[in-house]
Amino acid sequence: MLVPFDDSPPARSALEYAFELFPDADVTALAIVEESTIDYAPAPPTERGGDGASELLEARPRELASAIELAERVDGELRTAGRVGTPTRGILEYLESGSVDHVVIGSHCRSGLDRVLRGSVAEVVVRHSPVPVTVVRAGPDRGD
Repeated sequence: MLVPFDDSPPARSALEYAFELFPDADVTALAIVEESTIDYAPAPPTERGGDGASELLEARPRELASAIELAERVDGELRTAGRVGTPTRGILEYLESGSVDHVVIGSHCRSGLDRVLRGSVAEVVVRHSPVPVTVVRAGPDRGD
């Protein structure tokens, strides 16, 4: 099971719901590093032959640390992963690996002009996912 995770209230709600609804599932929290946050200057070569993106992903544990703490609170097992790209593309590319059988994703539940301007990652994932997707609303009923 995959839970896209950016440490937002909707992402935390989705992770909590995943552990609540599927207590025995193998859960992976996926952090996405948006391309716009990567420096455009060439990164110096590393000993591992990386291109700078892998180091950026490894330095992303701030969001994932929150996911790990949440998993520990509920005695859940959690794996972590990272991708570089837009959130939608990163999630869908991860799903192409075939190792995921379900996605639980949080939604800000935007509407109107806000939805037009910011878009909806959850909606795009629902429309294009090759596996079932559960969308979790952030809000008072989920403790946010």
